[in-house]
Amino acid sequence: MIKIFNKYLIKRSFYFSLFILMVFGVLDSIFTFISELENTSPQYGIFNVLKYVIFSLPHNLIDFIEGACLLGVMLSLGLSHQEGNLNVLRSAGVPPLKIILMSSIGALILSISLLALDEISFRNLYLNAEVNKNLLSQKDNSNNNDIKWIKSGNSYLSFENIISDEIYNAKLIKIDKNEIAYSIQSDTAFIDNKDIIFNENSNYKNFIDKENKNYKESFEIPIQSRITFNNISNLGLYEINTYRNLFKETNIDSDILFKSHLDKAFYKLIFLPISILILIIYFGSLIFTSLRESTVGGRIIVAVLGAFLFKLFQDLSIGVFISYSLPVLIGVILPSVILMLMSIASYKKI
Repeated sequence: MIKIFNKYLIKRSFYFSLFILMVFGVLDSIFTFISELENTSPQYGIFNVLKYVIFSLPHNLIDFIEGACLLGVMLSLGLSHQEGNLNVLRSAGVPPLKIILMSSIGALILSISLLALDEISFRNLYLNAEVNKNLLSQKDNSNNNDIKWIKSGNSYLSFENIISDEIYNAKLIKIDKNEIAYSIQSDTAFIDNKDIIFNENSNYKNFIDKENKNYKESFEIPIQSRITFNNISNLGLYEINTYRNLFKETNIDSDILFKSHLDKAFYKLIFLPISILILIIYFGSLIFTSLRESTVGGRIIVAVLGAFLFKLFQDLSIGVFISYSLPVLIGVILPSVILMLMSIASYKKI
């Protein structure tokens, strides 16, 4: 009988969390769609906007996984309590903490699966959608103030943005004996290790050898030119860790700050399932104490506010540790540690 109840709790928390996550994702997609309509153009029409929103949805679900899992488990526990299932388990000698941990398994399966799928494919779907969006919209929305210039050897490269291995609005100028030898300009170019490959439809201007056209150039792009603060969150764990190792021995203040933000993204992803579990453990204990006689609506409000406040406190903690050049790892786990101590006190009262 106990095993049947346990399986029931796991399945219910999984399905509730998944349903709530999809609701959050659909609402976010609606707002994104409305926002993107402001950027429409003859090339980037409504169909392209819809395609961008749909392919971005799976990756964007990561932002809502904490709240969805907490809310799903709280609803599952609340309904099980009203049905009397929790009383049956407690009468059978099952402690409250074990009931909460059992209910959290479904939500943890969902969160870990989403993180794994995002690393494998969802993030690439998002990046490809972003690439396609930039290709279609940049001709109308291009702003010269966004152009960046970098140098490698005797070559200069200007561009608007780099996403994955795609360079947007790329222009390369080759210098030979203090004179411009040739230039290549294209809407997009591809990064292949330490080479930049332009397509053959690029605007090629040769000022020395009129017969020779080279669409593949050796050019080493600095690390910080390939990634920015804005797109760190769109990197995979392997990429983030690779960049972290490159900045490990630096003493330059700007590099140290940049590595801190890489650490922030890395540790938040690594500890996301643990943060979800601790949130569930603490707020789940309220089902047996202060929320025992509350309505389903009251539990929803508590869960939503709890997830929001936890995320806010975590961001504040990380920001303070980054500002004072303290270990980012401590800033990430500090809110979870505090919540865990509160959980211990809460379970002692049950």
